[in-house]
Amino acid sequence: METLKIEGVAVEFPFVPYDCQVVYMQRVIQCLQQKSNAILESPTGTGKTLCLLCSCLAWRQSYVASHELEKCLGKNMPENEYASSISEQLKEAAGAWQGSSGGILATFPKIIYASRTHSQLSQVIQELKHTAYRPKVCVLGSREQMCIHPQVMKQESNTAKVHMCRAKVTSRTCFYYNNVENKKADKDFNDSILDIEDLVKMGHKHKCCPYYTAKELNSAADIIFMPYNYLLDPKSRKANGIDLNGNVIIFDEAHNVEKLCEESASFDLSSVELASCIQEVGALLDKVVESEHAPKTFSAEGDSGEDFDTTALAVLKALFVNLELTLQKICDSGGEKGVTKPGSFILELLSEIHVTMDTKDELLELIDKIVSHLTNLQGGFYNKVAALSKFNDILNIVFSSQFMSSAGTNDGSLCYKVHIRPCAPDAKKKSTVDFWANSNGSAQKKGFIFSYWCFSPGFSMKELVAQGVRSIILTSGTLSPLNSFKSEMQIDFPIQLENPHVIEKHQMKVAVVTKGADGTELNSSYRTRFNVSYIASLGNTIINFCRVVPHGVLVFFPSYPVMNSCIENWRENRIMSRMEQYKELFIEPRGKNDFLEAMNGFYSKVQDQTLNGAVFFAVCRGKVSEGLDFANNNGRAVLITGLPFPPRMDPKVVLKMQYLDEVKRNNQLMLSGHQWYRQQASRAVNQAIGRVIRHKEDYGAIVLCDVRFTHAEARAQLPSWVRPYVTVYGNFGQAFKDINSFFKVAVEKLPKPVPKKLLPPPVSTVSTVPQHQHQQKHTSHKSTKSLVKANKMVPHVPSLKKEEVSDGQLHVMYRGARAFPNTKAQGLLSALNQAEVTNKSRAAEAGDCSSWFDSKNETPKKSVETKKRKKIVIVKKSEVSSSKEAQSRPSVNTAQNYIQRVHMALSKERYVYFSKGLQQYKKDEDFSELVSTLATLFLNSQSEFILFRDFYRFVRPHHKKEFSEVCFNLTALSCNYKPEHSISKVKEDAPDGNQEKKRRLDNNQQIQTNLTQKPQYQGITEAK
Repeated sequence: METLKIEGVAVEFPFVPYDCQVVYMQRVIQCLQQKSNAILESPTGTGKTLCLLCSCLAWRQSYVASHELEKCLGKNMPENEYASSISEQLKEAAGAWQGSSGGILATFPKIIYASRTHSQLSQVIQELKHTAYRPKVCVLGSREQMCIHPQVMKQESNTAKVHMCRAKVTSRTCFYYNNVENKKADKDFNDSILDIEDLVKMGHKHKCCPYYTAKELNSAADIIFMPYNYLLDPKSRKANGIDLNGNVIIFDEAHNVEKLCEESASFDLSSVELASCIQEVGALLDKVVESEHAPKTFSAEGDSGEDFDTTALAVLKALFVNLELTLQKICDSGGEKGVTKPGSFILELLSEIHVTMDTKDELLELIDKIVSHLTNLQGGFYNKVAALSKFNDILNIVFSSQFMSSAGTNDGSLCYKVHIRPCAPDAKKKSTVDFWANSNGSAQKKGFIFSYWCFSPGFSMKELVAQGVRSIILTSGTLSPLNSFKSEMQIDFPIQLENPHVIEKHQMKVAVVTKGADGTELNSSYRTRFNVSYIASLGNTIINFCRVVPHGVLVFFPSYPVMNSCIENWRENRIMSRMEQYKELFIEPRGKNDFLEAMNGFYSKVQDQTLNGAVFFAVCRGKVSEGLDFANNNGRAVLITGLPFPPRMDPKVVLKMQYLDEVKRNNQLMLSGHQWYRQQASRAVNQAIGRVIRHKEDYGAIVLCDVRFTHAEARAQLPSWVRPYVTVYGNFGQAFKDINSFFKVAVEKLPKPVPKKLLPPPVSTVSTVPQHQHQQKHTSHKSTKSLVKANKMVPHVPSLKKEEVSDGQLHVMYRGARAFPNTKAQGLLSALNQAEVTNKSRAAEAGDCSSWFDSKNETPKKSVETKKRKKIVIVKKSEVSSSKEAQSRPSVNTAQNYIQRVHMALSKERYVYFSKGLQQYKKDEDFSELVSTLATLFLNSQSEFILFRDFYRFVRPHHKKEFSEVCFNLTALSCNYKPEHSISKVKEDAPDGNQEKKRRLDNNQQIQTNLTQKPQYQGITEAK
């Protein structure tokens, strides 16, 4: 560890820092000392996360030490020159105090670290483990991620899980929640740095709820990790007990903050969702009225004995019906473009249906009670509460925003707009919710979408400042241009930084290519992007760069329609086939599992030394452009084919630009609508550019294939570390020549990279797959991609719990099978197929098997000797080809070894589950269920991936190809599949029946040797 003195603070850093890292930590500490805000941009690969953690925690240590020393010196202690000197140094390091510096009850600032996703937070927590700091850590997540109660996790929707969990907690019927109080002080939870996955493991270990344990840890934590929405949403902050007063807020990957601030304060409500609210309340009202036992009131089961008042339900239904009628009338008056109103209109609209600030609390309480009741019903209502729950959230958003407006933090009528537009009802949703089509007596009316949009991210930022935060730090690798980003936030950021990259000039080539290989101007504006000549020229340009760029190439398009149009044209005109002559091609899919498969395929092709690499076609703002690492050979060049402007005629984009123009008339420092529109495109480009050149030893090319990048305005919005190296080329030939030369030099002089590991499979800690999916039989490869999600299904679903099979029985099933002459498969599955033994023989063999399992670490000498003699016998009695074939098949000892490895790797409970899975596969040959079972057992730890792969030899021949594909997708391990593996060995050897019969006789005799393991029997075999 290196100890650095930065702004008076002693910072422990894991290694000697770069200059840019020292500057970054200096800005962070200045921000904390001065109780100010900061915007910090530092390119990916500069160690931003590590710098943030070390500098923040080092400052907090100084702050706490200064306060503690002040308490000691204040107790009439004799004057001490050394102590006074230390006190002055600590005061300087701590900076401004938050509140009273004395006092026994003084509190210390917490670090609240927010990022976009939990996967990003997990990476940050792993970085924290590499530092010298060991603060008290808390990570907040949802019930969906952290709940371990089997009944709750079987619910399909998150809303249902929330309300069922609340009901069980309120009634004290959750065993795991009841254990929290006793277990929350355990050292496993307090002395370790735990992410969500670790918390869930500890929850299982200690039989206590990880979700509520995390909330308990929150109060004593020094640093709290959470997603953006937990921090930005006042309702979530209150639910999780997040106190902002005096604390430090860090927004990592803050290029997303602007959008998320607006979305957290906005909503869209469709007519179908409103109809669902009417239907749900109406159905409950009917049930109450028809109740014979309580004609006026209805006692709701699972609702703690509380009653529903028929009058209240009738009023609520009438409220929803009136709101629907009002919105439909407004929508019809506006035509196809819809109707736009100022933000204050929403209060007028709600007051017409008697929803005001005075009545909202009663309404929220009633709706929440209904949602809880319907969730806990066993009659299927739990799938229909989403709309009611959403309406509750809407009321919270509306009255929270109006409260802020009345408090003087913003003008709600200006930064909000109400927009009501027509839309065609979703056929799928309409089939499940018919009430809306008939509620007004007409099934022909179009639906509508009622929107309440916030256009000021500063609205949420000002709300955070109003809570009394000490400092707000926004940081990312792509925040440029900083001035426009700062103006959007509408709060003061005195400290700013645009850090340079850690690489040298010779490691990067930035080219603006204005013309294609055939001289056609490259311009992806809406006027030319679908022209055949432009598309062909762009394709030929990419082909030429594929010839000279080694390894991986990323090509980013402005949107999916543009990408799809280009690819379709290139296929028709054989441009794609020409590209494939140089590199393998991959296209960004939209599905999660398909995406992981595509990424692993891309990585594997790039690492394949027999190929020239691969090309990945992706979209700006897509999954590839957000957070993925294409370091070293995986990303040697990124080609940007155009500026990804937002859809110009989208109502939300139009209103956003109008809002900004209105604001700029009153404040010239603010962005105009046009400036914001260009900034959105530039920021998406910068994010895509950041996929390459990921560390100090990396190198790569950035190729901007659009003439509009020659404009000064576009180039000025590129990252600061890119701008100085931009070269504009008026013709393609010179650009091609320079890029070719750049890579020739780089490949020869720069260090060779370490191959990148493939993406891990999407293994979740709790199952999100419905039970019925496990009961269906699937045989296609596509259907098995998501089966790994079910890795915790069996413990929670009683119907999957089958009769237990002992270790001895499983070993007997394996060992006895090879003695049958009509074997259809080799090894383990053959044993399972032929296991027809009596209870007596099972018991006898079980005893033998138990002794075998007791000696896990040592193989019996007799067995080893027998195995050696077996090879001699085969060589003597067969041709060379037959010998090779026999050796390629799994022997008894090979299967024995596999079972022994499995037994050593799995717990007793998991091993029983393994044996059940083998029995089931033997019985029905359900390949989908087999993969699910193996994934559950062997994909939780990377060290056990090989056990999943090695099961390949025991899979039925007609499943081997599919198993090989699934194995590679889930583990990145190859099974070395060959077409001949799918041919049954019996059929393969059928023409020579005498030879097969002879081979089986030899094998059966040898198996008997293994089973008995008697010296005299070995002598007979040896004599033969």
